[in-house]
Amino acid sequence: MVQTSAAPSDDSRPSRRQTWERATGIPMLVLAVLFICVYAWHVLDTGASPRLDAWLERVDIMIWAVFAVDFGIRTWLSTDRWRFVRTHPLELLIVLLPPFRPVRLLRAALLVLDQLNRNRVTRARLAIFVGTSSALTLMLCSLAFFDAEYGAPDSKIHNFGDALWWSMVSVTTVGYGDVYPVTVHGRLIALILMTLGIGLISFAIGTTTSWVMEQLKAVEVSTDRTEGEITVLIDEIRALRSEVAELRAASMAQH
Repeated sequence: MVQTSAAPSDDSRPSRRQTWERATGIPMLVLAVLFICVYAWHVLDTGASPRLDAWLERVDIMIWAVFAVDFGIRTWLSTDRWRFVRTHPLELLIVLLPPFRPVRLLRAALLVLDQLNRNRVTRARLAIFVGTSSALTLMLCSLAFFDAEYGAPDSKIHNFGDALWWSMVSVTTVGYGDVYPVTVHGRLIALILMTLGIGLISFAIGTTTSWVMEQLKAVEVSTDRTEGEITVLIDEIRALRSEVAELRAASMAQH
């Protein structure tokens, strides 16, 4: 009986959604960076003309629309669409709530971090990921906080430097109290930043502690190996001494 070889399994092949995500990864990353730049320009340029504001707003909405289309295509290409939607609640929320610019900004930040996090295998890449995510969190929360607080009654934010200072003291859980939110959106951003800050600090401390422990373990292993080699050398020297002593005794006996 002639046996036909089994066809290769399709399990190792990427799904249609994975193929789409790989193909659109870099373009979406570029679009996310562009979105952040447009958002920062829109927020920081407080004296911009209404015409420029309208143009930036149109670019903002256009980029969000691309994010929404991307999410819809990924959902349609998924083998289990309901499971995909359930496992991506934040992206779904961002698509469903387009008027809130800080929420759309969070989507852009997630895209940037997702690209940085892919194929992360070495500690150097892990350090880059942690450092980039920390800096990105500070910058985006500062922008969102400045956008929410600037110009509000009794606001303590008079320029972007004040917002950046607030983000730094909040993420490190110092909290001097000289700058604090006075708006609802500002308090929500503060809650997000404090939550992320605790997570980032804990992650950074854990990563550093793990690296220190690995270095100490490597030194300990190297020390044990060196001690073992020294012990072997000492044993060999003792054996050589014994052989020399025996040869000397045999030589004296012959004479």
